[in-house]
Amino acid sequence: MKRIKAIYPGSFDPPTNGHLDLIERGSKIFDELVVAILRNPEKDPLFSVADRRKMLEAMTSGFDNVSVDTFEGLTVDYALRVDARAILRGIRAISDYEYELQMALMNRKLQPGLETVFMMPAEKYSYLSSRLVREVAQLGGSIECLVPDLVEQKLREKIDVAHKFANREQSAGKTPSAGKSKFRKKKL
Repeated sequence: MKRIKAIYPGSFDPPTNGHLDLIERGSKIFDELVVAILRNPEKDPLFSVADRRKMLEAMTSGFDNVSVDTFEGLTVDYALRVDARAILRGIRAISDYEYELQMALMNRKLQPGLETVFMMPAEKYSYLSSRLVREVAQLGGSIECLVPDLVEQKLREKIDVAHKFANREQSAGKTPSAGKSKFRKKKL
């Protein structure tokens, strides 16, 4: 009997309840599920890979068949290294589908034996993204019920430190450099 190992790749910056929903449901489908955090040097993440890994390990500690790992490079290469036979991906909207379909077809071209499994999120998380959570938190909005308590605490700590730093610069007569702050106020 074949055991099916899958990877659930992503940046998870920060991990959300939508991610946790897919992890929980994926753990019921696959014999083993690896939550694989992509190290992308092109991006400027809010949380370090180590911080994201710690949060995800805490969030998934109750699942016997779920582990957390990090990788860089092509997802298909990572999948081969860990002997995964499937990639789990979440799709929230049509725009996600178009992008994910392109990625799945490219992955199939690169590695024909690797399958992509798409899952829809629970309805209450169908609008949720890490980017949206970061923006709401940075603007002082409530992120309760969007992320686990641990992630909410870590987000608040990170944002409080950034705001204190920005306020200190303003008090000293300096103006924060345009485009360099991760905590610019954005319109939703």
